Amino acid sequence: MVAAIRQHVTVGEGGVIEVRSPELRPGARAEVIVLVEQGGTSGRPLNLAALDALQQSMKLDAESAAAWMAQVSAERKAYSPHRQP
Repeated sequence: MVAAIRQHVTVGEGGVIEVRSPELRPGARAEVIVLVEQGGTSGRPLNLAALDALQQSMKLDAESAAAWMAQVSAERKAYSPHRQP
């Protein structure tokens, strides 16, 4: 079972984010998704910068990045709670 913990935090120096909850047990595995409020960002839109960083971290070239995005899109459609049978 997956439990969700939602907290609003302020990003600290060096981009550090801290999450504390009595529901978090030492050694438990967790997935962290960071959603940053828009505003105050300069340069490229945040979502494009995030995609660029992801592509670089996964060492994807343009062709494999497109294939990865197509796979993610297909999986998202397949598991969407609002999809039509």
